[in-house]
Parts: sequence; C-alpha cells; structure tokens
Amino acid sequence: MHKQKLSILVGVFLVTFVSVVRAGDWQNSWPTEKGAAAQRCAKTFDDYQLQAVCMDNERDGYNKMQGNFGLPSSVAHKAKMRCANTFDDFQLQAVCMQNEKDGYDKMQNY
Repeated sequence: MHKQKLSILVGVFLVTFVSVVRAGDWQNSWPTEKGAAAQRCAKTFDDYQLQAVCMDNERDGYNKMQGNFGLPSSVAHKAKMRCANTFDDFQLQAVCMQNEKDGYDKMQNY
C-alpha cells in the first residue's frame, strides 16, 4: 500500500513538473528507452530513492504500454498516440491509457 501511495505521489509530481527530456516512445525497445527514462527521472528528482521509484514506474508504464488495455487494436493505437503526445513519461502514458479504457467502457453503455 505504501509503494502505491508513493507511486501516485510520484505520478502527480510528474504531471506538475514535466521534463524537457525526450518523450518516451512505447514502440521502441525498453533497452533503447531506459536511458532517456533515467534522464527524465534524474531531471525531475534530486533524491536517488525517488529516482529509483520513478524508474520502477517508468518500466511498469512501458510494460503496460505494450498491451492494448483491453481495447480493440485500432482504438488502442489512436489512444496510445494521444497519450504519448500528451505525456512524456511512460507511467503517465499508461495512466492516460487506463483512463481511455475506462471512458471507452462507459461509452459502450450509453
């Protein structure tokens, strides 16, 4: 539970302080993106403990971005593009995609 609260805090903090380091591209491999993610985390946080949490969240967000979040492929691709254009960080792209999934599901019930 504590890790989840810290992850949420980190996500909120990152929304407030968007870094100018290159945006993460979920279409590249993680080894290709890992260095840029580390730069984003280091630029956002001075403390190594927060940089480490940020990197865990970046890796988790990247892994989530490899799936379709339960959306049809064409819908997921368009939503991923919107989320990637809005947020540089994988963790925020993944949160954006989960929100897209929730909205999609609600729209299916109207």
